[in-house]
Amino acid sequence: MTKMDIWDAVSKTDPSHTKKVSQRGGFTAIDASYQVMNATAQFGPIGVGWGYVAGDPIFTNGTVIVPVTMWHGDRSNVFGPEYGCEMMVSKGRDGNERIDTDAPKKATTDALTKLLSRLGFNADVFLGKFDDSKYVQERAAEVRKENAPKPTPEERMKRMDAAMKKCDDANALNDLWNSGGFKAAYSAIPENLRKQLDLTFSGMMDDFA
Repeated sequence: MTKMDIWDAVSKTDPSHTKKVSQRGGFTAIDASYQVMNATAQFGPIGVGWGYVAGDPIFTNGTVIVPVTMWHGDRSNVFGPEYGCEMMVSKGRDGNERIDTDAPKKATTDALTKLLSRLGFNADVFLGKFDDSKYVQERAAEVRKENAPKPTPEERMKRMDAAMKKCDDANALNDLWNSGGFKAAYSAIPENLRKQLDLTFSGMMDDFA
């Protein structure tokens, strides 16, 4: 493992799991469940491959602060604490104070997000790349491509067969057969399908002769 393996594996964010928040000057919020899912994919189930411990909440001036530490891989790999902060008391439009009973939970999530960012999770967000709409669009396109259904070997073979049959002469067929993309696709399908393509190739070359 190199020093950047974890960072490189988790640094890019799926835009569909983010939202723009206008508070505190505006920022990009990342879905907490999405972060936990990615941490689980990287380290294993929470409590086994990674985990965190939330300390006692601190209540001050209408806010709640929660210190959180995290470990991953081995329980000795502990770092933190990071401090999550959330408004607990606010005034509504009617002027009455409102208590957010979920504030400690939100503050814990805030701290966990900060801890995960130290490992590189969603680094593109924290590096400000999501402020660039072009980057977000490109990242969304990458995610769609990554999640697109992969063709079966039989479908790959049919596409290759169809491409061969579009060739008008032996030179075109030979160029296609020896192209890098065709060779890579040929190597990726089972032997029985490769044999079918071999027969098509040899038959077409005979016809062009």
